[in-house]
Parts: sequence; C-alpha cells; structure tokens
Amino acid sequence: MVNLLLTLGYMAGIYWLSSIPGEAATENELLSSIILWTPPAIQNLAHIPLFGVLAWLWYLPLSAWIKNDRLLFRTTFLLTTGFGIMDELHQLTVPGRYASLTDIALNTLGAGFAVWLISRPGCTTRQ
Repeated sequence: MVNLLLTLGYMAGIYWLSSIPGEAATENELLSSIILWTPPAIQNLAHIPLFGVLAWLWYLPLSAWIKNDRLLFRTTFLLTTGFGIMDELHQLTVPGRYASLTDIALNTLGAGFAVWLISRPGCTTRQ
C-alpha cells in the first residue's frame, strides 16, 4: 500500500509540474522562472528519467499483485505511458503550455527503458 501511495504522489508531482503556466506567473514565479530558464532540450530530455522512475514506481506495487511477469511488465508500461499521454493532454488546458508528440515519445522511451531494465534477470526481486 505504501508503494502505491508513493507512486500516486509521484504522479501528482508530475501533474503539478505540468500545471505551471508557460509564462512566469505570480503564484509560481520562482519555479516558473527556473523552468523557463532551463533550455528546451534539457526540459525534453528530463522526460526520460522522469517517466523511467514512474515505471519503476508502478512496478513496485504491481509486482505484489501480478504474478505473471509478461502481464506485470506490460501493465507497468501501459500505466506509465497512459499517464504520460494524459499529462500531455492536460497541458493543453494550461496557459502558455501545449501538448507535444515529442514529449509523449520521450515519456514512452523512459517507460520502455525502465521496464526493459526491470525485466532483466537479476535486476529486481519481487515484493
């Protein structure tokens, strides 16, 4: 249960980050300024580890519930990429932000790489 709460909290953090307007706003001025200062290439590449960690976090609670490895890895991947797509769609509603197919691809890459790593023999142990 703790692992699931950690995963959902991490997802809430990603959602919060994607809720920051594209232009500096008074309520998040410091964080908005930091994000606007960060080069777009770095912002884009950050999607890979961000969603890789999310996939690993999904793996933790799911591994206790799903005993079939193939189903476990597919479910982990689908939940992570599904959230990545939903988060990009959410950005359509945020002033100064937009959805990006590149970001979806990078989210998917991060999730896929993490699932691949997790699935390697000896890389993880079941809960």
